[in-house]
Amino acid sequence: MPLQEHQREQFWKTLHQLAITGREISLYFRATVGTYHGLPLAFLEDNFRQPRLRVTDQAASKAQSLPEPHKTAFLKEYLKNRLFTLSAACHKYFGPLYRSSRGTHAYNPFADLLLRRSEVEPALPGLTESVLYGEYIKVDSLMALTGGFSRSEAASEDLPAYAAPTIYPLNQILYGPPGTGKTYHTITCAVAIVENRPLEQVAREPRNVIMRQYEKYKEAGQINFITFHQSYAYEDFVQGLRPDAHSGADTLRFRLVDGVFKKLADVARANYEAYQQVIRQPRLPFESLLDQMLSQRMNRETEEVELPVALTGVGQYKSMIIYEVGDTYLKYKRRSLRNAVREEERLLSLHKLKDKFEGREIREAISKPYYEAVTEAMGEVQRNTVFTRDGSQLRSYVLIIDEINRANISRVFGELITLLEEDKRLGGENELTATLPSGEVFAVPPNLFVVGTMNTADKSVALLDVALRRRFTFVPLYPDYALIPAFEPVLKPLNEKIRERKGTDFLIGHSYFIGKSIADLPQIFNQKIIPLLYEYFQNRPEPVRELLSAAGLPVTEQNFQWRVTAVPKEES
Repeated sequence: MPLQEHQREQFWKTLHQLAITGREISLYFRATVGTYHGLPLAFLEDNFRQPRLRVTDQAASKAQSLPEPHKTAFLKEYLKNRLFTLSAACHKYFGPLYRSSRGTHAYNPFADLLLRRSEVEPALPGLTESVLYGEYIKVDSLMALTGGFSRSEAASEDLPAYAAPTIYPLNQILYGPPGTGKTYHTITCAVAIVENRPLEQVAREPRNVIMRQYEKYKEAGQINFITFHQSYAYEDFVQGLRPDAHSGADTLRFRLVDGVFKKLADVARANYEAYQQVIRQPRLPFESLLDQMLSQRMNRETEEVELPVALTGVGQYKSMIIYEVGDTYLKYKRRSLRNAVREEERLLSLHKLKDKFEGREIREAISKPYYEAVTEAMGEVQRNTVFTRDGSQLRSYVLIIDEINRANISRVFGELITLLEEDKRLGGENELTATLPSGEVFAVPPNLFVVGTMNTADKSVALLDVALRRRFTFVPLYPDYALIPAFEPVLKPLNEKIRERKGTDFLIGHSYFIGKSIADLPQIFNQKIIPLLYEYFQNRPEPVRELLSAAGLPVTEQNFQWRVTAVPKEES
């Protein structure tokens, strides 16, 4: 079975994290015994989903020895941009360059690509010898490890409980004056949390890419977005009785309905508990794993098992065919590159095979590639057995609460005020549960994140009480003039004057000007900002006039309100 998509994605994320720190990582191929060649890894537009391989001068020189048509195809790609897609590199470079004797024979050596231990260990410390080939590790083995599972972890009985990614708090509120992009920012933040990537890295991606990911996770049930209002209640958020309009009865009936938070928490909890069961799954015994591999790979007509063999070590043979299993041996024959099966009796010792699978070195120079072929097939079965059980992989879930302070917080959250704390969540050091009105025992899982927004200028609604405030991390968002350089000469002095008179909670944000030209300035002020300034100063015109003058805006009075009449002239 192939590696699952989430394993591949996490693998490229891991390498991308190393690459953006300035480390050079290459994908290698074993050319001859003890000789490795590689191409440096590169990413397009700083995006982990677009891995490429950079063509070095040495590679270009070696490409002169390629057979046609590979030589022409390689040089054409090289002259174009000196970057290869992975499939192109395998087809046009790695395969034909190191297997030139096969001419145009189709070959994809991607499964044989390697990474150097010294280059990847900073992202994956503690690599065990069982997955290493000297100083190298196979790409598919690293994919399995970065997907969240390793053989050594599966064998451990003392696995630590899941801990949420430390780069994001479990509960956070983005706060600031109006127009600073709080709601806009929650979408980026939610995608970053779900993908467990640095926020700055996600924010650099095009907005349409972020929105596409956001919609994907929303459809998958990993992200939910709600807006609080004055009528929002515990029954909407956690659990409550609701009229059943479709009961068909003459009398009004009520039914118990889970609120938006509990629904998401239940999904996150099911994922968390399934994942905990998976990672604590004991390692399958060697004998059982071998039986599973042989059973899954067996040709039902011939009752034989054919496995691909690393061609670097066996010369003219491309696969082995296991046709008999004894108490102490596997009996096999070989298939040549010309597809001819050689009738022979060759043996692999089950004792040595077990040693090889468990990471111990064996002295079998001639038969070593065949031992490796069997252990690789067993390793793939082991990894997929763990990953596919219950379809479990650990996911993060995000609830976005826009305008979080517009509801009666204590009434909406109820007992969640206590359960939201990190150490009191499911699996935490001081885990707590609560009994809901329905009698159901409820706990908040550690893979559920809450991201709220709060407008600091809106004093008509209550601010968060101290009990809930201390359970959230507060992230300030203020005007970013770098996003609107054309409007900075007007907005910055205006905000400095507002800060003098009212404080930072009442600044004017940059989002009013995003996507606008300087010609739109009178319309923006007259329709959006001046009404807001009148609200700030209780409809008193004099403070508003002072603020507009500080911004250098030409104004006139119309219908008892100040209006911007033109775009301010630039100072010569």
